[in-house]
Amino acid sequence: MRCVECGGGLPPATGRGRPRRYCSRGCQARAYRRRRDRGRTPPRTRDHRPAATAAANPRDLLVGLAVEIADAGGLDAVSMSALAQRAGMPAHTLYRQVRNRGDLLAAMAEHVIAAPTRGRGEPPPEPREHLERLAREEWAMYRRRPWLLGILATNRPPTGPAVLAMVDRTVAALTRAGFGDRDAFNGYLALSGYVQGMALLIEREPTGVAYRAWWSATLSRLERTGRTEGRPWLAAARQTNPASAGADLDAWFEFGLRRLLDGLLGGGRGGPGAQPG
Repeated sequence: MRCVECGGGLPPATGRGRPRRYCSRGCQARAYRRRRDRGRTPPRTRDHRPAATAAANPRDLLVGLAVEIADAGGLDAVSMSALAQRAGMPAHTLYRQVRNRGDLLAAMAEHVIAAPTRGRGEPPPEPREHLERLAREEWAMYRRRPWLLGILATNRPPTGPAVLAMVDRTVAALTRAGFGDRDAFNGYLALSGYVQGMALLIEREPTGVAYRAWWSATLSRLERTGRTEGRPWLAAARQTNPASAGADLDAWFEFGLRRLLDGLLGGGRGGPGAQPG
């Protein structure tokens, strides 16, 4: 027989009274409080999951489920109650693995950022090539998971090992390009800030229907009100195909990335060889 609260072994039966159901008074008290506060829960059942899954870190499993929730419904869909429901566990047991929603979001960012870095080869020898690769990797993360931007694009970002390693790689590339420690960090902020700013334009709705409707209505209104006159750039924007907005966005990103790196690495004012003003 096993304790119905913790699953541990029960002391030997004495043969008097009702059979024991709890291994200790503590388990008995916890079961009573749960029934009082949340209603009776079903008895424990044996875990029939594969051994590898059952032995996995419970926190890692919960973070993976939270990432799936965000992938399906965005960051607003992620809550402690939604995660508990998805995991099929009482909400109060969730807090044994995740302190609060902020802790959960930080763990989700770690989970996503760490995944592409596994098995990464040596960085390119040239700092510019390395910076291009790092910027494109960050861009690709936001393209795959736009919700990640809501966790990282803040003045209080999470500072787990994977997040710090992402900063380390960019700072190291800028240091190799000739920047001092302070300017290398400033360069990281400029580069990552550009990537995150462009990521704000990523379409959140997979079908793109809302964007196409907005694009067509907006251009029609501007033409109708005469606001396209004297603005040849709007005529050029008119040629953008809303159906291929994703491809256009990648082209816009590359256009800006090249010129940003030209400025950072070109040796002009603020570059590696700049003198203090």
